[in-house]
Amino acid sequence: MKKTLIALAVLAASGASFAQVTITGNLAMGYQSTTTGAVGTSTDAAGFGVDTSQIDFAASEDLGSGLKITAKMGLAGADRSMESSAAMAGRNASLSLTTPVGLLTLASTKAPDYLSGTIAGVGVYYNGFDGKVLSKRTSRDVVSFSVPVGAFTLGASYQESANLLGLGEGTTGAGAMTGQALTTLGATYGAGPVAANFTYLSFASKVGGTKDQTRLSGSYDLGVVKLGLGGVVTNSDAGTGGKATDLLFGVKAPMGALSLGANLVSRKIDDVAFTGQGVGTITGTALEADYALSKRTMVVANYARWTQVVGNDASSQFTLLLSHSF
Repeated sequence: MKKTLIALAVLAASGASFAQVTITGNLAMGYQSTTTGAVGTSTDAAGFGVDTSQIDFAASEDLGSGLKITAKMGLAGADRSMESSAAMAGRNASLSLTTPVGLLTLASTKAPDYLSGTIAGVGVYYNGFDGKVLSKRTSRDVVSFSVPVGAFTLGASYQESANLLGLGEGTTGAGAMTGQALTTLGATYGAGPVAANFTYLSFASKVGGTKDQTRLSGSYDLGVVKLGLGGVVTNSDAGTGGKATDLLFGVKAPMGALSLGANLVSRKIDDVAFTGQGVGTITGTALEADYALSKRTMVVANYARWTQVVGNDASSQFTLLLSHSF
């Protein structure tokens, strides 16, 4: 549930004008047990803790003449994936300028996994196939421009080298020389029960070699069940070269307060194993059940099983969470 609050602290002390700020967030805590498979051996880990603790701030201002500025910023709490000190740390941040022509956005972001975290995943609890079956997510500084055309949104972006965040980093310099900046062209469609996206990415490495990626995903809401399907084809001539084809099928079925969902994912690696996962096919499965205690509070249970490297024994993970959004 969104709450619009008045930002008081520094402004009240300085006598500056007040700004309307929308604050939302999520806290999810619970238990997780993981068995990591490898050829001839496996390791186990389990325990209680935080899955997600995030606060998101959004503020906007009408600049007149068809212009509007929107600022968004996320902060994280005691997530294990953030600072080891469990101190407050940054998450995604963006500054968007709405114009009569389209939307210009500057952002520092760690985007969700394209298949399991967006349209094709149909909202099934995010099980973390990125960095396992699928490629690891990265943080990037991004500049993008999008234009609405009826039910479509057309867009292009330039994204600096991965994990080189901060003003004056990511395009040139020692770090950027070994990284891969990328440009994207894409179109998103949304009307009625149908949602779809097409995106083409072109990577450029300063040390030689190129990589391109074609992405396509869609979903259809039948009311009693929502279905999603997506694919990503990656071609590379950098280093050892190669090709990888990722596929995901998602299904989500609401049944009153109870909702059941599943994701099935695979990666087929051809030619030379440029992904470092071997040549062949690896797969993953996630099953989810969530029960809404209210509009903002739910219990989530998820079981995932995946093969991370060709020829390895499968890994598995069970997660049970209590989640509250505000």
